[in-house]
Order: sequence, then structure tokens, then C-alpha cells
Amino acid sequence: MLKRHHIDIALASACWLLAAVAVWLSASGCEQVSMVFWSILFSIPVVVVGSVFVGWRRHTGRSIFSAVISSLACLAFIASIAAWQWPLRVSYGWSRAAFDSLAKRVRAGHEFELPQQVGLLTIHKVGVSYNGIVCLWTIPKRGGNTGFVQCGRDYVPFNLWSLVKLDDHWQFITED
Repeated sequence: MLKRHHIDIALASACWLLAAVAVWLSASGCEQVSMVFWSILFSIPVVVVGSVFVGWRRHTGRSIFSAVISSLACLAFIASIAAWQWPLRVSYGWSRAAFDSLAKRVRAGHEFELPQQVGLLTIHKVGVSYNGIVCLWTIPKRGGNTGFVQCGRDYVPFNLWSLVKLDDHWQFITED
């Protein structure tokens, strides 16, 4: 028979698992609009499971404080990912030197075996745009690529669907 604390752990873990998947999606290069969609989608089961968790704690005559705090923390965590894309920023920050090195080799015209892993991110296509900007595409598509471009944050000369301004030298974009 399951003990009360096992059910508590299972319910809390379900919420935190969704938050962990949201972190992984962002850190591995999910574009901004899709990340907002996924965050909304993940928030729905967190609310449902969190409500069950609170109801379970109340049913067993225990304090609901830990269930409420855990559920709200998961929701805040998922919302922060949608709002600030912080896992992508952390992933990029850990790999910044590798991005600069790869961009330097692209500018020099070196050949690459692709796909190439740069930290948690997989680069599937590299190139230099018509205006001299190095592009490291994580998702190359006919309709519009997604990936990292080496340009300033104030002038990103692409037809943009979404933009995450990373620093003064690199931006994460999705073309329209």
C-alpha cells in the first residue's frame, strides 16, 4: 500500500518534472514564441496536479502549505522561462567561447562536419549572410531558420519572428 508521503512525492515530482522539461526545451534552443506556448501548455497540468496535491493534503488532515508553495513555485519557474528564456541564456553563456571559436572558423572559410555540438546546442547549418553576419543555425528551415547570429543587439538585419537578445555580439533569432 502506498504511504501518504509517497503520494506527496509523486504529486510534487509531477509538477517539477514539467518545470524540468521546460528548462531543457529552452536550454536546447526552443524559439521564443514556441517556448511561451509550451510554458502555457505545461502550466495547465501543474495547476491540475497542484490542485490535486492541495486536495490530497487537506483530505489527509495535513497542512496544505507545502503543496501550495510547491505548485506556485513550479508555475513561477515555468513563467520565468517563458518571460526571460534564462535557460537559453545560461546554455549560451556556458558555450560563448565555443560560439566565438566556431564563428571565427566560419569567417575563415573552414569546412565543417555538421551537425556540430556546441554545449547543449546542436548546430545544423553554418554560414555568413549577405551582409557579413555569421549565422549558426540550430533549426534550418526553408520558411525561416532558427539559431544564433553574430551581430549587435541594436541592429539585427533579418526578417524576425522572434528575437532573444543575448549580449552585444550574439542574438538568438527565428526568421519569419
